[in-house]
Amino acid sequence: MRSTRALRRLTAATGAALLLTATLAACSKNTGESTDKGNEVVERTGAISTDPKESQGPAPEVPGATRGGTLKIIQQTDYEHMDPQRTYVVGAMAAQHLLVRTLTQFREDGKGKLTLVGDLAENPGKDVNNDCKTWEYTLKKGVKYEDGTEVKAADVAYGIARSFEETIDGGPTYVQEWLADNPTYNAVYKGPYTSGNTNVPGLTVDGDYGLKFEFKNPHCDLPFALSLGTSAPLPAAKDTKLEYDRHVFSSGPYKIKEYVKDSKLVMERNPNWDPNTDPIRHNYLDGFEVEMGPDDAAQTERAIAGGADANAIAWDGVPQSLVSKVQGDPSLKERTIDTPSLFVWYLAINNQKVTDMNVRRAIGCALDKQGILLTQGGDAAGRLTNNLQADTTIGYQEIADPTGCGPTGNPEKAKEMLGGKKIKLAFMSRDTAFGQQTAPVLKDSLEKAGFEVVVSYVAQPNHNPTARTKDNPYDIYISNWGADWPSGASTIPVLYDGRKIGPQGNSNVSYFNSDDVNAAIDAASALPAGEAGDDWSAIEKTIIDKYYPVVPIYQSKTFVVMGDKVGGVFHSDSIGTMVYYNAFIKQ
Repeated sequence: MRSTRALRRLTAATGAALLLTATLAACSKNTGESTDKGNEVVERTGAISTDPKESQGPAPEVPGATRGGTLKIIQQTDYEHMDPQRTYVVGAMAAQHLLVRTLTQFREDGKGKLTLVGDLAENPGKDVNNDCKTWEYTLKKGVKYEDGTEVKAADVAYGIARSFEETIDGGPTYVQEWLADNPTYNAVYKGPYTSGNTNVPGLTVDGDYGLKFEFKNPHCDLPFALSLGTSAPLPAAKDTKLEYDRHVFSSGPYKIKEYVKDSKLVMERNPNWDPNTDPIRHNYLDGFEVEMGPDDAAQTERAIAGGADANAIAWDGVPQSLVSKVQGDPSLKERTIDTPSLFVWYLAINNQKVTDMNVRRAIGCALDKQGILLTQGGDAAGRLTNNLQADTTIGYQEIADPTGCGPTGNPEKAKEMLGGKKIKLAFMSRDTAFGQQTAPVLKDSLEKAGFEVVVSYVAQPNHNPTARTKDNPYDIYISNWGADWPSGASTIPVLYDGRKIGPQGNSNVSYFNSDDVNAAIDAASALPAGEAGDDWSAIEKTIIDKYYPVVPIYQSKTFVVMGDKVGGVFHSDSIGTMVYYNAFIKQ
């Protein structure tokens, strides 16, 4: 499948403006699940707002919404981080929308239309010289924290400054790298704890409400990058460093009431949040309760049953064992979210340890990708892919399987690729329902080809930090990635620029590093998003065909069930999961 994309540059008072129209065909595959569904076509449009009114509050009212009640979010594991500068997993990002505001944010209608607007800022940013090197932002007046004090420009600058600290890891790094003009940004500025100052290179505070970003090279995607937690404000006096994960200082419509690690998170209304300054969020609900522990099957059964869980959403999705039940019950259709997502799941191969490209290809040749997808629900879970990027990306071009071994794997051909070598692989799997379901398929298919696979099950909160640690002891692990905006700039450099690799907090969990790919990334990064799509796709093809550092498996879908009293929850096309800022409880 090849998706068509159209992108054009506009200019207005806010600087660079982008308009994107994407028609996405979610192709049905024969994966053993009969869904009686044909191709779904979803049209998504997005833009950087050029109308200042779109950045003003309040947000448009949600039809039928009522005030009161609590939304229950049931999920198997805790969030990896709640610190906004460290948050980079979508479940936590959805929770962050309720707790903190950022300079910009996507305003969505739940039907495919996205508009990037000013959130803390009055607009999505001013490209001062129309060269994407100097950007100015002015904060709205009257935006307050949970204690009633006003958000100031210095707080945003401090939040960005602390993201340079080596210990404040795991979050997005676009802004840090661009300001430092260096993938190893911490070598240029070490952050306020280590350096003793907040002098971020290229970032200037102008009074209480002004910020200026000055780059040595063009960065036309800055308005998108500032929608991430990097730009969340924090007064220096409220920074508890690593303990900030426990209690975020709220600037959003809700604040943390109680947080018991690995058990529950309770949020209540922030009385100092002013809807007149917020173009995106509502506070219809009295609060939220995140319950941690039940697996995907238990979550789904509870949401289906309703009753005490009529106000619940089963976050981890419908498991394979319940797909037929959910799809076969017409009464569940109106409270089921079933839509293509922007996440590509792949088997990351630690290129520091598995240095022979023929061995990496043999792993890909042997892997039963279809079997892995079937454990998650077949068509209901996603579609098989050979791409690193999702089909929501500008310039997407479908890649053929370079191994030629097919979706179920070819153990005999994989043995030939190994040439008689006996390879032992240490495989780290999540100790979750997903991991317990997928690990046996992976182990069985690779061992049929002559590999010896030793599986280690690691608790979900520790899995990603372990994979992101450069000197981790594992050879392979299943990972996933969803672009932060629909450009290769938010996938290829993040996952495959080896110059970004540090001791910990790495997104490049395959630890792939190639000089020719790095040079091509630099060239594509200098282009406006609308002109770079083909370049990113060419780099993607080079990575797969020439180096094969990972094995793409499938592009996922979101398939979840909610209780019958839940209203206003929708799938976000900007972060790729459910968002809750329009949520309400039906009366």
